[in-house]
Amino acid sequence: MAYEAVDSLQQYLHIILQCHDDLTNPHVKQQIISIHDKAVVLQLYLKRFPEKETIREVATATEGIIQYLFSPEYLSNCKSIYQSVRLSGELGKLAKELESTVEYVVDHCKINNASDSPSVSSSSRSALKSQVEDLAVKLLAINANRLRRLAEKIKSTGRHLPYEDPSYSPSISQLTTKYVALGFDDDQSVSTAATSSSRTASTSKYFMADFAEDPSRDGVFGFDEEILHMMDRINYYSSSLEILSIVGMGGIGKSTLAKYVYDDPVIMEHFDIRAWVTVSQDYSTTSILSQLLASLKGNVNRVGRDSLKVIEAEKLEIHKILSGRRYLIVMDDVWSAEGWEHIRWLFPDNDNRSRIIFTTRLMNVATYAAVSWNIHVMRFLDDEQSWRLFHHKVFGNQDCPHELRRVGEKIVKGCGGLPLSIVTVARLLSRIPRSPKLWQQIEVNDVQLRSILSLSYNHLPPHLRKCFLYMAAFPQDYEIHASELIRLWVAEGFMEHHGESERVEVVAEGWLEKLIEQSLVLISSRKSDGKIKSCRLHNTVRDFCVRQAGQEKFLLSVTDYFPNLILRRHFLPQVLQNHHRVSVTWHDLHLKDSTHSSCTTSIICIPRRGYRPKGSVVKFTSLRILHVSRRNDHSYWELGKVFELIYLTYLASNIPDSIVPSAISELQNLQTLIIYRIEVRLPAEIWSLRQLRHLIAFSFCPLLLPHGVILSLENLQTLSMATNFVCSERMVRMIRNIKKLGICYSEEKFGVGYHLDNLMHLLQLEKLKLDMHNSFVPHLNPIFLPLSLKKLELSGEWISWREMTIVGSLPNLQVLKLKNYACYGEQWETSQEGFGNLIHLLIDESNLKCWRTKWTHFPRLQCLMLHRCPYLHEIPKDIADILTLKLIEIDDLNQSLLYSAKIIQEEQWKNWRNDDLKVMVKRS
Repeated sequence: MAYEAVDSLQQYLHIILQCHDDLTNPHVKQQIISIHDKAVVLQLYLKRFPEKETIREVATATEGIIQYLFSPEYLSNCKSIYQSVRLSGELGKLAKELESTVEYVVDHCKINNASDSPSVSSSSRSALKSQVEDLAVKLLAINANRLRRLAEKIKSTGRHLPYEDPSYSPSISQLTTKYVALGFDDDQSVSTAATSSSRTASTSKYFMADFAEDPSRDGVFGFDEEILHMMDRINYYSSSLEILSIVGMGGIGKSTLAKYVYDDPVIMEHFDIRAWVTVSQDYSTTSILSQLLASLKGNVNRVGRDSLKVIEAEKLEIHKILSGRRYLIVMDDVWSAEGWEHIRWLFPDNDNRSRIIFTTRLMNVATYAAVSWNIHVMRFLDDEQSWRLFHHKVFGNQDCPHELRRVGEKIVKGCGGLPLSIVTVARLLSRIPRSPKLWQQIEVNDVQLRSILSLSYNHLPPHLRKCFLYMAAFPQDYEIHASELIRLWVAEGFMEHHGESERVEVVAEGWLEKLIEQSLVLISSRKSDGKIKSCRLHNTVRDFCVRQAGQEKFLLSVTDYFPNLILRRHFLPQVLQNHHRVSVTWHDLHLKDSTHSSCTTSIICIPRRGYRPKGSVVKFTSLRILHVSRRNDHSYWELGKVFELIYLTYLASNIPDSIVPSAISELQNLQTLIIYRIEVRLPAEIWSLRQLRHLIAFSFCPLLLPHGVILSLENLQTLSMATNFVCSERMVRMIRNIKKLGICYSEEKFGVGYHLDNLMHLLQLEKLKLDMHNSFVPHLNPIFLPLSLKKLELSGEWISWREMTIVGSLPNLQVLKLKNYACYGEQWETSQEGFGNLIHLLIDESNLKCWRTKWTHFPRLQCLMLHRCPYLHEIPKDIADILTLKLIEIDDLNQSLLYSAKIIQEEQWKNWRNDDLKVMVKRS
């Protein structure tokens, strides 16, 4: 019967995993698998354990608890937030309780084996067996009683929930006796159970009632996963002291989440002592100690407590209070790692699951204090969660009137999922009559929002403030290409005196990462090598940025200050006389005679839909930067006059025809030239621009080299896309420091005349793109690829799969993209020496049928993308052992390959407990 009971428990756990996919998120699934593993161990030791009836009772009680936790009766009394949080919590406690049963059984069997040793006398063996069996039977009986009573208590209490609030659902820990956690014997547990259950239930009732009115808890809406993550990290995992960091921009709900967890009844019961300290920007060690001691002991008289001697005494007192106790400390609003360094020794590691929670806006503080897996990055609310929060603040338990729903949703959408912004606008709307007309006029202009963002802005060093304010030039919801932004910063001279030891573009990349770490800039997407591809500003942050840039006269976003075209026509000429940098529309530059300024040095031009007349910038005599943002743009400047602007360092736009005149040689300060056009013809005079760093177009016609001796372009970093590029020795000398090179071949006469073997002499080349646009099959000898390559993209039939071994030997290669039958052949077998640093592999359109490899050939691979590979039916099984793998992406036309990817995902979980690997389907 015991075997059948344990087997029944295992089978039921399998059913839960299959039938409750909506509830078994990774955290819940982990607990179920943990319980299943313990049941397997019980079954293995069952034959060698005498008290099988007790094990039967344990298995039956465990299955009964799980059945109830997943019953409609229990789940119907839990909102989604409690389904995920409570299920994980209760299953974790159940797994912990079952673990003690497993330990009793395993220890008994081991000791029993020891007693059977020939070295033990028969009398000693008999006495030892008797003692072990008595102890095991007693402990297991207590444990079985605990679980049996636990099941009865849950069911009896669950049928009669004492509160009408449907969001309230008592946890197992609130309904059962304290001996489950503390190990009291049966007599002690009965009296304690009633006291603990009653006290915790009343606390929960107060807490839930208070939640509805407490404005500090507004941000808890939609934080299901956040709460689940924090609860898991606090209650389980390592018994050592751990630091958990919550990081995100101001107003996103970091402190609210920490407060919710801090005040949770389960947490209050779990820890012996708790303390909350608000650090803030202007922290002092004295203030931190004062708050910490006051929170631990109650009010502390600060008179005469600032002396060094008293401060040291306080530190010792805090350490003494915490020693030997399980504690939870929240360090809220931390701005500096230095402050933590001064006090970290105060917190002893008592090996009892003590925890410290940090909340911070700064990623460098979060990573300094906590290991990567203990850092929780806050996310924005989605539309549904945002509406729930807004509805709660404006209407409470009432329904939203139908006529207000549409305008209300529009207002909420404009808040961008930022809880503080939603609460702010809800507070404003709750004070005015409920009229659609009045609601449409509302604008979030709250002092609290500005002051919170001012803290982050004032914390920036001066050079980062410039970079941040520059982003006011881009429209709302605009995805800013990182490369575009970085080139603009460099052209503005922001990196001067900061890039002596490395390229200014590398410095700029680091500064963009800093702004992201400060939670002011959001990442929209990353490149295949992990670098930032595009970014944006949250609407609330952008509003602050635009206002601050205007107040400091750093940059004026004309359309934000003068949204009406008539107003702009009237005020723009005057405004331009007082601002060095402006963001305008193309229509604003159509004012011709009235649009002029000797003060304006930078124009960021944002295209608008509709007719685009020819613009003119000739009267901006001091202009250094002209950037027309590309949105399928067909605008252009008056080409014959733009070259009179001899101070230009940056020029990006379309042009009326494909021929660039020789007059471009006048722009001797030009660093960046970007032309949104195909088949651009550059004059030989382009090689006279000594400062040129980036030369970019949709495609350039074959480049002409000048006659006679001319110096190379030492600063040229980017050349893309060069059609039918002749890589002669002279050309290599001209672009010898090139970092990024894009080449496209379209002629049928491809051959030795293009001298691709000279690519090996481009010793600084990091990114190479080779594109073939004809049916001729050339051959690229990969032995001539420079060893400095980090990214290689091939499109068109360039090499055989066999020659990929040479490509794999490139020591710095991180990204490899093979498109449009880039490799010919049907079999690919890798070697031990290859792809040691590759993190991204894309194969798009291929006749590949068989791929043989080992995980050791791709030890650092993170992303594998296989698109349009109809003859490849299986991913090599060894890929499942690559622990760095995070993503496999398959197109939706290859079901066998998708099945193979799913198998690898399951193997990673089964063998390594890795749930980070995602399998995604790319729609055709």
